[in-house]
Amino acid sequence: MSFTNGPKPSTQFLVARADFLVPLSDYHKDEERIVDGYVLCEGDKIKESGHFTTEIGERILKECGHSLTVVGAEQGKETGEKIPRMKAVILPGFIKAHGHDHEATVIGLCKDVPLVDWLDGVINPFTNFLREKGPELEKHFGKPANLIAYRKARVDDLSYGITAALTHHCNFNKYYTDLLVQANVEAGTKMIAAIGSQDRNYDPRVLDIPAELATQRLDKFYEQCKDAPRTQIIPGPDQVFSNSEEILKVEKEWARQHGTLIHIHSAEEYNTTQWFREKYKMTEVEFLESFGFLDENTMVAHQVHCTEHDIDLLAKYKVKVVHNPLANTILGSGMPDIISMLEKGVDVAISTDGSGSADNQNIIAAARCASQYQRALHHNARLIPAKQALEMITRVPAKMLRMNAGQIAPGFDADIAILDLSRINMIPTTKENVIENIIWAADGSEIGWVVANGVLVRDNYKFTQVDVNEILKEIQELQAMYLDYVSKTTILKATGARTDD
Repeated sequence: MSFTNGPKPSTQFLVARADFLVPLSDYHKDEERIVDGYVLCEGDKIKESGHFTTEIGERILKECGHSLTVVGAEQGKETGEKIPRMKAVILPGFIKAHGHDHEATVIGLCKDVPLVDWLDGVINPFTNFLREKGPELEKHFGKPANLIAYRKARVDDLSYGITAALTHHCNFNKYYTDLLVQANVEAGTKMIAAIGSQDRNYDPRVLDIPAELATQRLDKFYEQCKDAPRTQIIPGPDQVFSNSEEILKVEKEWARQHGTLIHIHSAEEYNTTQWFREKYKMTEVEFLESFGFLDENTMVAHQVHCTEHDIDLLAKYKVKVVHNPLANTILGSGMPDIISMLEKGVDVAISTDGSGSADNQNIIAAARCASQYQRALHHNARLIPAKQALEMITRVPAKMLRMNAGQIAPGFDADIAILDLSRINMIPTTKENVIENIIWAADGSEIGWVVANGVLVRDNYKFTQVDVNEILKEIQELQAMYLDYVSKTTILKATGARTDD
């Protein structure tokens, strides 16, 4: 499959200046709150950043000439500044270490139920709807319906300043990874596509039996997508409970041979976790450890229900954990003690999960929720302060995902989120409280400008590279068609413990 290169910078250079720069970088380690900060990008990389001065501005204008895009240039019309100081804070683009792009269509559906009821009640029926009615839907829309869902997810991410993501592509979606990659390329974002698998305790229509079906699918999309920019294919077995030792071994070997991460859901929901322990006489982490699955290239999403021994194993093997507080609380799955994980040296990132369970991609809200819960759990208001929470949605997941992002410093990818400080809830913001206000005062909708790989993809709240009105119109219609379909369909209950019923 041939992929276009997607959006490219309209000029060689791009500069943004704002009241504050929060770089979260080692390069600026002594300047975590820079007043009157700026960042200059050349192509898809950051060229320089720091405190802005008149001399720096004059040099940039002289050296870059007409090959310069000025973010917020319209604000300079009032002040006469050619590089205006925006009432905003410049941040690294946020990085989502776990999510599901197909769920953008089913927000608000099948709520107030636990995980397995939700999976059987909406996720499996919806993804099967896209598969079963695929030709009919494509004829109606003039494009694959899966692509509509994945395009909406890219818009959701950028709305909240997310410029890079690991997308866990499970269920029937795993057959349409090429369309997921297409949506990512079009949007100009970065993506690791973790392709799912299941061979037990799940909807029989998606089981990969024999196990080689999973690696054959990985080989297929790895080859098809090898030239897709800003995209990587890795194994993403769905849940521990839905993948046997046999299939996990072959996928782990595939990851080793290709030098990639491997990503899996683990110990997410209480009842399912208890059922697993009773059925298999070990925890999910102990199960993975028993055949050599755990190492520094293993990422687990959720890991809500941990024993102390589980945390010791995660630390021993340097396994990465992705915490998803919005989905975990909405689905009533529980919340992990991530403080114990951090104290034992386990790397933990904060993410949103999919929009079907979290109902949005507000990653600032996820960071706030994570901090609030741990403070309440441990009766300690000093836990996960604002800067640490911010790092857990930027530089921490960047390191996990091996991305040259998550920090604002020369040489890093030009992924930037600019948060509007003129909004009522953000006033007053000063050097003393700018980081705290991002986590505690912002509602997440203040991201007015986004730069992804050097391209200004969102300018003063408007998308510059995609037709967002068309995307929203199609996603509204697609949900209506799904609701009509599901009203006439028998729901199959086949997830987790339900397979024993």
